[in-house]
Amino acid sequence: MRTRRRCSLTRAELIGFDSFGIRSMATFLETVDTTVFIDPAVSIAPIRYGLPPHEIELRRLNEVATKISSRAYESEIMIVTHYHYDHHDLGDLVPVDVYRNKVVLVKDPKNHINISQRIRAAKFLKRISGLPKEIKIADSSTYVYGNTLIKVSHPTPHGPSPKLGYVIQVLVRDDDKKVLFTSDVEGPVNDDAVGFMIDNPADLVIVDGPPTYLFGTKREVSDPEIALRKLIKYLSLSMPEYLVIDHHLLRDLNYVKFYESLKPYLRKTKLVTAAEFMGREPELLEARRRELYGD
Repeated sequence: MRTRRRCSLTRAELIGFDSFGIRSMATFLETVDTTVFIDPAVSIAPIRYGLPPHEIELRRLNEVATKISSRAYESEIMIVTHYHYDHHDLGDLVPVDVYRNKVVLVKDPKNHINISQRIRAAKFLKRISGLPKEIKIADSSTYVYGNTLIKVSHPTPHGPSPKLGYVIQVLVRDDDKKVLFTSDVEGPVNDDAVGFMIDNPADLVIVDGPPTYLFGTKREVSDPEIALRKLIKYLSLSMPEYLVIDHHLLRDLNYVKFYESLKPYLRKTKLVTAAEFMGREPELLEARRRELYGD
């Protein structure tokens, strides 16, 4: 089902999401004052069902990377919510030069961070050193650019525990229009994540849903039932125009079951994938990898 978007700032463009067939939450926002790119990165599952990426996935990866690079060059502010490769890029898919002369707001690379992300953060910051106009630690901060406000949450666990590290959530407000980007809250499944969502109502809310495709296989993975309860609580107190639930959830061919469980609580809110928000059909290429290979 195609959905034509209305809710935006001057422009809200969801560029790379799992419903496009790759791993990403790349989001470009244009306000009356500035341009903001949140998590300008993209990656792909190296192995799924024991199979490497299909050539169709690789083509899509390059298509999205090209689009990310184009919009990143246009952006004045770059935000990195955490240091997983599908949210920050250490490879060559997105040129490091996109950070030149930008204001870069980053998740604190030293505090509230696990070991692997601390190492990645140090490499990332070393790689972009000398390029940005300035680099700011964004955690628990607010920035104002004309009539545009950027509010950043305190560090929130990447899922049910800090084992996978922490992320920062981002609210961007332009006059009376607001976009909330949760990053990898995996549901949400913790009170910090849903608390920031409730305290910062928005017109467009972009949420990383639970990784249902992994539930029951890894101890640190979010419980979809907890995510469902937290979202029901959120919807009882907030009524965004659009609720986009994507990313981890869209690695599951049965993601619609989670959507169906939320529908009785939506009221006037439109629940869509990132692809549908952008007027496209969802393409779950990773989840369909067996099918792509003809298995």
